[in-house]
This record gives sequence, C-alpha cells and structure tokens, in this order.
Amino acid sequence: MKKNTLFIGLAAMALAMGSCSNATETSAADSVAQADSTATTYTVDAASSTLGWFGTHSVGTGDHNGTINIKEGSLSLANGNITAGSFVVDMTSIKCTDSLPAEYLTKLHGHLAAEDFFNTAKFPTAKFEITACEAKVDGENTHVISGNLTLRDSTKNISFPAKVTVADGVTATAKVVINRLDWGINYDKDNMTLAEAAQKKLKNGVVSKDITLNINLSAKK
Repeated sequence: MKKNTLFIGLAAMALAMGSCSNATETSAADSVAQADSTATTYTVDAASSTLGWFGTHSVGTGDHNGTINIKEGSLSLANGNITAGSFVVDMTSIKCTDSLPAEYLTKLHGHLAAEDFFNTAKFPTAKFEITACEAKVDGENTHVISGNLTLRDSTKNISFPAKVTVADGVTATAKVVINRLDWGINYDKDNMTLAEAAQKKLKNGVVSKDITLNINLSAKK
C-alpha cells in the first residue's frame, strides 16, 4: 500500500511540475498563403539550413540537444517581404548531439523514433507552411511569422518572431517553443492496465512537454 501511495504521489508531482508551459499558443490550421505573380521564389538550401531541438526533464536534472534535417522548401518574396513559403523536415533523421555513450544514444534515438513520440516509420516527415508574415521589429527580430505546423497526423497554427534577411538570398531564423502534447506526441494510453497507464503517466510527466526548435533557413534563387 505504501509503495502504491508513493508511486501515485510521484506521478502527481511530476505531472504538476510539467504542467507549466512556455510554448507558443496554438490554434486551428489556417489557409496557407499563396504567392502571386509578382513574387520571386527562392529554394531552401537543405545543406546550409539547420533545425536544432532542445528538450529537458520536468523533474530532476538532464536535458538533450539534437538536430533534424531539413529536406526541402521554398520562400516567396514580393517587395522584400515573405508572402508565402514552406519547408519539409526529415523526421527519420532526428538525433541527439550530446556527448553520451553510444549505447545510450542508440536507445534515445530509438525512443524518439518510436510510436510513443514521433513514430517516424508512419510519419517520416513534418511540415511547416506559412499562413501570414507581418513586418514587426522586436529587438533582432524583424517579422512575425504564422504557419501550420504538421507533426505526426496533427496540424496546428502557430505564430512566432523571426529575423528575416534579404540579400543575394533569403535567411530566416527563429526560436520556437512548442508543447508536444498539442500534436498528440504522448504515451499511448489505449489498451493498458491501470498499472501500465500509471507508469506511462509518470514517464510522460517527467519528460517536459516543451520542445525548443531553433530554425535557420537559407534560400537561394
């Protein structure tokens, strides 16, 4: 009885600590912006574009940094402003870049790719499609970009500040914090016993809901 009480208490504590989120707010998917005939289209250079991620634990210590490859994309500009665009991410490439033992990294990569999280076998790509881009200076950031982010089989609209630079090409950099639960990136609770569900709930609470994405797009004509 004492063990069960302790376990339930730990689960409640972990979930309570993990309930606070700094993630950007989400809304229903919006209409994707379409470039008009006056726009110039730039192709995203996958080799020089990067997508970094950062995740941490809600209790105790520990965090992880990693990367995901950008597969392809494009940005359309008119009068120096982004009017449309999208990019596709290769979720099968997700990896942790921490200095950890090879055995641990293998397990971690397997966990991130598994059905519990990104389920990359079924959903090998993710996508971001711009729905609006507004010029708005805030420190180093020059614009606020809104778009539909698709992870797994869920699409949500998010908005975030970004720094857009137009020269020979276009670069767009941004730091975005998302709540993975908004996209159903959660431990599966179907067809489990109460004990299994409690264990999953505890683990899910220990892993922070927030994932930080550091986006660096580089596009050329």
